[in-house]
Amino acid sequence: MSSLRLPPPIFDDITSTIGNTPIVRIKSISTLVPSIELSNIELLVKLEYLNSLSGSIKDRVAKRILEDAEKENKINSDTTLLIPTTGNLGISIAMLAHKKGYKTIVLVPERTTIDRIHILKALGAEIIRTQNEAHHDAPESNFSLAKKLSSEITNSIVVDEFNNQNNYKLHYEETAEEIYTQVEGKLNVLVVGVESGATITGLAKNLKSRIPGLKVVAVEPQHSRIQDNIPINPSSIKDRKVEDIGSNFTPPILDKSLIDSWIKVIDQESFAMSRRLINNGLLAGPSSGSVVSAALSYVKRQSTQSTTQDNSTRILCILNDTARNYSTTLLSDEWLLENDLMDDEMVRKLEYQKIEKFRAASVEDLQLPAAVTISPNATISHAIELMLDREYSQLPVIDTHKKLIGYVSLASLQTHLEVGEATLKDAISDWMFSFGSKNGGAKRKRYQLVTPDTPLSELAKFFEKHSFAVVTDSERKWCLGVATKYDLINFLNHRNSGAFS
Repeated sequence: MSSLRLPPPIFDDITSTIGNTPIVRIKSISTLVPSIELSNIELLVKLEYLNSLSGSIKDRVAKRILEDAEKENKINSDTTLLIPTTGNLGISIAMLAHKKGYKTIVLVPERTTIDRIHILKALGAEIIRTQNEAHHDAPESNFSLAKKLSSEITNSIVVDEFNNQNNYKLHYEETAEEIYTQVEGKLNVLVVGVESGATITGLAKNLKSRIPGLKVVAVEPQHSRIQDNIPINPSSIKDRKVEDIGSNFTPPILDKSLIDSWIKVIDQESFAMSRRLINNGLLAGPSSGSVVSAALSYVKRQSTQSTTQDNSTRILCILNDTARNYSTTLLSDEWLLENDLMDDEMVRKLEYQKIEKFRAASVEDLQLPAAVTISPNATISHAIELMLDREYSQLPVIDTHKKLIGYVSLASLQTHLEVGEATLKDAISDWMFSFGSKNGGAKRKRYQLVTPDTPLSELAKFFEKHSFAVVTDSERKWCLGVATKYDLINFLNHRNSGAFS
């Protein structure tokens, strides 16, 4: 009988679930980078994206900062919190503030993903966009603007993680203790993405004092200037795509003396590695991709410098946030391609999906049977009987000129009958989904043209949002057939087995 892990207890508050995130071993580095496989490397990742509020390590920071501010009587129920952030800290604090009645104004750069903006809006936060390239001390930066608003808004405070010592203490006292316990004091390399500098400073100061020889690697994006703190071309900052790590100045809370190596990661490597992590079951965001990519670069660099076969090296990467906050960027093939953030492997896979997989085949090659259609004047009884007899889930509806005007769904008709809204004698025109103007009870649907000449690669894309496609001529005068994802899969299976060769 296999042993079962004890489930967590019932918590009285969501904040009690923050922290104690798991560490997972990646069994084979080649699953991330096929070109390398180093048997003496043990790669561990700490899943900070499993924190329950924003899905990021910033949940820890938000909880500590608000708790300390409350203890010091700096905030009350009428306080407005001004939060300069790239996104995740704003979400974390907005979630905690919302349940306590605090007002929140979140100041984020223009590059912050719309996905996180939607979350902030759902939490009732006021959002102010600021310039990407603005320096920390510039009047137009989110930090400077937050300070200006604080002087104008009664009973307001700026939540500044870059200067808050409690941010550093949190990771020194809590996160580092978790890690030390989880790795049982055995760790060779710690790899951390840097933004405010609090995480890497707190972890390094604690763990280096207890683990002899521990190396700490700091990671920042290609256009970041945390390490060298020198000016950069504003257009480069504006083009930076990786969020939540990196900055254009050296944060005061960062102790650079604790860092052994700095590695900069280009955006393409960050996004590509994040997608590989996702393929390995780790739903981590782009900044996590930066950290893992940097860890592997460090490994390769050390292996080329070493002339002897060392003992196993244990490396821990901190995975900062979740991929769920990047559905319109990281998780979008179109966006990655448009912004030149796909590596060669991803491009090859995309080309296979568009070209090789279907080999220029079109809808005509599916050899669909002639469409079975129905008139809008037919009764629900007749429509259901026809669909059950033919084992169809939907039927195209055509007018007297045989032009497609909509469709009728078996599931929809049965539901209307079950709840008593419709009767078997009703005409389906009252209950069909219409592609034309709204008539009576008909529901209007937007029609996307699918013809026999439509490439199967486009049809596959269509099926990402739809369950079936009505095939017509180019002018939509004639209904020719109905295609489903099943037809597409069946076509590929037959062709691969040689049936269509």
